[in-house]
Amino acid sequence: MVRAYWALRTSNPVRRGLRTAGELGCFTCHGEWGTQGVPDPGVTDLNVPTWNSLAQARSLSTDSDIRNAILQGSFPPHDNPAIEMPAYEALLGGSDLDDLLAAFKVLSGRSAPALSSGARRGLDLALEWRCFQCHGFAGSGGRANPGSFSGSIPGWYGPDFDDLVRDRREFDEWVLQGSLSRLDEHAIASYFTRRQRVSMPAYREMPRSHLDDLWAYLLWLGTSGS
Repeated sequence: MVRAYWALRTSNPVRRGLRTAGELGCFTCHGEWGTQGVPDPGVTDLNVPTWNSLAQARSLSTDSDIRNAILQGSFPPHDNPAIEMPAYEALLGGSDLDDLLAAFKVLSGRSAPALSSGARRGLDLALEWRCFQCHGFAGSGGRANPGSFSGSIPGWYGPDFDDLVRDRREFDEWVLQGSLSRLDEHAIASYFTRRQRVSMPAYREMPRSHLDDLWAYLLWLGTSGS
């Protein structure tokens, strides 16, 4: 029961959508994270389209268009493809479809902070510092961390993040020090922070402006519906 409860606490749409995409075989043809399609001799560019290129297609301009394409297997035609997009209508629906849509929008770049915003600068910094290597794509969390309380590295939004980081002061402390005194001084929490295999590094020299931008990105994640 505890595991089921914590699985719910650590869940978010993008993480669930990534899991669904893996289970449905989406990355088998579209490549890891949808970034590089496998060769398809029947199309002009010789590859199954990436999720990024699909997101830019005029025929997929709305969320409804994307949902219909997934359900009906009707992504934009490319010449005479040898690899046909399958229809998932019999396998997918409801919240699972919503989660897959959320993952598609983030991985394809369709869902992202506005250009020139602090949140966008925060996203660029996170990409530059490879934060998502540990914290999951777009900060969705879920990477394995043996010995930790949940068994995974937390995401940057959702119920588990709210449990761990209560305010901006704690966020700054965690980034700059690589730890949080509130947890280090707690008998139960410190047991797990000491035994976890992957620990947060300390970015002691990070400028205040970078912390501002990263915090803006976290706030955007929490309100974007991703």
